Amino acid sequence: MQVIKINYLSDKLLVYKNFFIGFSSFIFLLLAFPSMGQNKPNKQLTKDDYALWSNFTARKLSNDGNWASYLRWDESKKDTLFVKSTKNSTLYSFPNAKNGVFNGETYFGCIARDTLLVQNLTTGVITKTADVTDFAFSKNEKFLLILKKQANQKHNLVVQDIQGNTVEEIHNVNAWRLEPSRKGVLYAIDSTGKNEIGFLELGLKTKKSTITSGSNGAFQNLNWKGNTIVFIQNVSDNPKLFSYSTVTKKLNYFDAKAQPNFPIDMKISDVTSNTLTVSDDGDRIFFWLKENSERLRPIDPSSVQVWNAADKEVFDRKKTYGQYSLSDKMAVWSMKSNRFIQITDRKIPKGFLSGDYKHAFIYDPVVYEPQNSFDGPYDLYIVDLTTGKRKLVLEKYSGDYSTVPSSDGKVLAYVKEGNWWIYDVEKDTHTNITKTIPVSFFRQDQDMPIQPAPYGVAGWTEKDKSIILYDKYDLWQISPDGNIKKRITKGREIQRTYRIKDMTPEPLYHRDQIDTKKLPLELNNEIILSVEDRYSGASGFCIWSRKNGVVPMVWEQKKVNQIIKATNNDTYMYVEQSYEVSPRLMFYATSPKEIVQSNAQQEHFYWGTAEPIRYTVNGKELSGILYYPAEYQRGRKYPMIVHVYQHQYQYLNDYQNPSSYSGDGFNITNYVTQGYFVLLPDMEFELANVGQSGTSCVLSSVDAVISKGDVDPKKVGLIGHSFGGYETDLIITQTDRFATAVSGSAWTDLISSYLYVGVTFKIPDFYRAEHDQLRIGKSLFEDTESYLKNSPVLLAANVKTPLLGWTGEEDRHIHYLQSMEFYLALRRLNKTHTLLVYPEEGHTLWKRENQKDLTQRINEWFDYYLKGEKPAEWITVDNKQVGQ
Repeated sequence: MQVIKINYLSDKLLVYKNFFIGFSSFIFLLLAFPSMGQNKPNKQLTKDDYALWSNFTARKLSNDGNWASYLRWDESKKDTLFVKSTKNSTLYSFPNAKNGVFNGETYFGCIARDTLLVQNLTTGVITKTADVTDFAFSKNEKFLLILKKQANQKHNLVVQDIQGNTVEEIHNVNAWRLEPSRKGVLYAIDSTGKNEIGFLELGLKTKKSTITSGSNGAFQNLNWKGNTIVFIQNVSDNPKLFSYSTVTKKLNYFDAKAQPNFPIDMKISDVTSNTLTVSDDGDRIFFWLKENSERLRPIDPSSVQVWNAADKEVFDRKKTYGQYSLSDKMAVWSMKSNRFIQITDRKIPKGFLSGDYKHAFIYDPVVYEPQNSFDGPYDLYIVDLTTGKRKLVLEKYSGDYSTVPSSDGKVLAYVKEGNWWIYDVEKDTHTNITKTIPVSFFRQDQDMPIQPAPYGVAGWTEKDKSIILYDKYDLWQISPDGNIKKRITKGREIQRTYRIKDMTPEPLYHRDQIDTKKLPLELNNEIILSVEDRYSGASGFCIWSRKNGVVPMVWEQKKVNQIIKATNNDTYMYVEQSYEVSPRLMFYATSPKEIVQSNAQQEHFYWGTAEPIRYTVNGKELSGILYYPAEYQRGRKYPMIVHVYQHQYQYLNDYQNPSSYSGDGFNITNYVTQGYFVLLPDMEFELANVGQSGTSCVLSSVDAVISKGDVDPKKVGLIGHSFGGYETDLIITQTDRFATAVSGSAWTDLISSYLYVGVTFKIPDFYRAEHDQLRIGKSLFEDTESYLKNSPVLLAANVKTPLLGWTGEEDRHIHYLQSMEFYLALRRLNKTHTLLVYPEEGHTLWKRENQKDLTQRINEWFDYYLKGEKPAEWITVDNKQVGQ
């Protein structure tokens, strides 16, 4: 690890090597340490104690809710998966495993590195199988399927009964795919001189069937939906598409040469990541076409680069990702009619399917380039997949919003002019369904120069009878014609936000992005809702039904999330936490019950507290979080650190482990346990006036805290990263209220950052200033003055605050030269400033030694300026303290 430290007071370039080798950030400990005893007094937390903490996340709940699995990872990055009984104290652990699955209430399986572990939860007996790549249990819980690695880089598919006896073994398997409900498995064999594809039915007994075999090429891109199996055979660089019915046992072959409209300059794509999608009735097979084009060759990096201002895509994007127009094209084969339709093409290369698979919606995402938004507008067309005819549906639709196809494919929801609209596919009509509703379905607190974003869509009900929309608080049921409008929750009256919690089990495989089909919401059944009071931070979940409305289940002055429901009954697992209470895994049957308390050792240490802080800016009340130091004593004056970044009140009930490893070098708990107050204020901004408006918000929040009498007003520091780093640099050009500041990966020059192509390579960074966080709202050439007055580098002469900056030398999100510009400005002006440049790092730090280094340096910087402690050697230059 190498860090370049640059200080304006020194002409020397100091290079530090091999500094602090350590461990990762964000760590919890799930189990108590018996050796600590139960009655020891609290003690102060030290850096050596940070390694006691670990983190955990909920994983799965067994079908009947008798067992819960969760993952723990600690500072050494060694994962451990646990299975805990919800009825008693039985606990099983699986080191080095990340995830697993239950087989009924008796077995649990997981892979640790490349070893399959199958735990009998009743007897405690564990079975281990080495060299396993993947595994699954059958739906009926009778079989275990194991994919074992072989020396020839192929796999064997081994099927065992639940007693561990092998009932089937298939050699040289190069691909497999389970039937979605795990009632069967599809496999492809690739062996010398022979390729075969077949499937196993997993009933009371296994039944093996061969679909086809031959020596022409390997089978790939397997999919199984309902009674239809589809796959590709990669034959001599001319892939072939097949479909097979498990009912009729008939194999269908797509003969491209027999299709008069099959493009002569294309072939079926052999890209293995391209999913074959099947319609619900098994008739339409959606696949991908690849161009046979010289233009598909990668751009030669040694050739001259041609940057044409009129290009739809900037050169960097074409070089890195290729052109949209040359990407694989979507096509459909209808087996009954043997009809082929190419759906997308060079002119309109992107698309998605309707819920009934009878239409496709297609668009060109770069049709209006060059332009200045992140996602530019586009024209949306509908394609009839029977006739192939196209029709324009939406013209110049904003790329800021998504369209929402209905579950049954009859309608499409979209946003326009601050309302929700419905396009009826059959009637070819557009209807505004929210214009007469007296509440907004769009965010009212959005202070960026773009149209407000919608609160969202919960989904569609059965047969597309209605769509469920969110306003700030509630769920609304609205018919596609707009005639029926019903608010089905009453959150606005009590200032609580309700959202539907999807309890559908995670699918075995994620659908291709073109497949928008989702299960409809069944409002005649009970629905689980998450609930949140955004003002107090309290949250929980409840159950809703037409008959009873909202019935509370869990409500805590904590953060409640990771809610998982058992498949066979109404029992639940969830996580609750607050800043004072480390995350605990909870179980709910008729009342909450603790399963696991993480970081039990916290009770032995002094710990801080968090409370809301309210303050007023221009007549509007804003909120922030104030963290009190551990061992807080009223009447004593403490130093305080203010962390800035837009809105942060949402983190009121987030627990944070102490840690020496952080990508931005800042950890709240570290400072709270070292005797600091920490403040996280919400900020709201005026367009083209981010500097002054942001400064007003921060100073108002600081004044509100100082008025309480606990903070020394001369010992307040400021810190931020990314946009927060930009705000930090900008604020210290507006005020000298802060004793010191730390800024990471910051914009400092809105002129040069405007004329830059960032990490996405998608478009120039114009959008950041005109439509995003920088909030100018106009181009550099329309409002040059606002770019100048909001650029810290041009206001550097106003800086009186000692500043520590840091950046990653490989940062493309905000180029490291932005930090260097500010450094050079402050150097020229003889200001107190030190800049840390981390080689081979990006926008945040990933190397653990660098994370530890940055965390320690920031800590030492604040201790020097806010506590008056002796400066670390790197803060001094030529035996002179910085700032003297």
